[in-house]
Amino acid sequence: MSEAQTTELNGWSRLSDMPVGKWEPATIARDGRFYVFGGYEDNIASSKRTDIYDPADDSWTRMQDLPSAISHVNLVNDDGGIWFAGGMKDKRQPAKDFIIDEVWQYCLEQDRYIAAPLLPGRRAGGGLARIGNRLHYISGLKQDRDSDASEHWVLDLDTWEQEGGEGWQRLAPFPLPRNQFSTAVLNDEIYCIGGQFNHDSQQLDQPNVDIYDPMSDTWRAGPPLSYGHSHSEGATFVYGDTIFMVGGHSTPPGGKKGFSDDVLALPAGGEWQTVCKLPRATSSPAATIIDDNLYFAGGWNGGMNENKVWLMSSEVWVRPGISAALSA
Repeated sequence: MSEAQTTELNGWSRLSDMPVGKWEPATIARDGRFYVFGGYEDNIASSKRTDIYDPADDSWTRMQDLPSAISHVNLVNDDGGIWFAGGMKDKRQPAKDFIIDEVWQYCLEQDRYIAAPLLPGRRAGGGLARIGNRLHYISGLKQDRDSDASEHWVLDLDTWEQEGGEGWQRLAPFPLPRNQFSTAVLNDEIYCIGGQFNHDSQQLDQPNVDIYDPMSDTWRAGPPLSYGHSHSEGATFVYGDTIFMVGGHSTPPGGKKGFSDDVLALPAGGEWQTVCKLPRATSSPAATIIDDNLYFAGGWNGGMNENKVWLMSSEVWVRPGISAALSA
């Protein structure tokens, strides 16, 4: 075992580094492995690169590149592969990246990207979620990179490829438009967590949680965070009966925006609680739980983006109040 792998900090153990340092990647766990799509490399440069981490042998494998260099998207699974939509494309300093309306599925069996109907408008930093075979896209930034959208669209994945099948349709609008919020599906409802107002002019973190009920096509308020929070899209996930959110940007009441070192959890029917602390405060990392072990990788804290990968075993982080998460 290498020196890096034996390093420990605050209960975290180092694993093999990411092939390249990243922040703002899109991430998801599938079949016991951890997929990391796109994001920013080389400080602030969009990437096409996609890698898979396998905890069974602590290894990284590069897979087929994305169709475009993108950030500000999140991923959802279905039986055939992994979906992503919208996002910011092709940032290379000093030029800004631009917002797109593309929708893609990565088909695992065919190892290729399949284009789906474009979003009705260009969006980035919104929420993507799947309930049944319906794909939802919620809010996010408009084409000007600063205005927050209220639209909520849905695509029926069973019918869009059929002749005469419909594209994206409108559902109940998002009650508090914002961007770079976290999105999770818990008990067949969509949770939109935190986020910020605006992007290029200002970035005002929000503590709000909004929950969408697809049965009634309505929104209601959920348990709020104790502080404004954003930039954890690739580090928010559901495990068992609990939503987890790792790192990000945070703004305490009356305070200044900074980086978060919290691992937060929201058990179904409960309130937010702090599970543990990260090795250091980090924005926009990749994170997931696989086989009860918590993994945290990459991110940014004001300097160069990180390539370190950390593990916290369940023996360390599980405690009363969140043990229900291990029912997965």
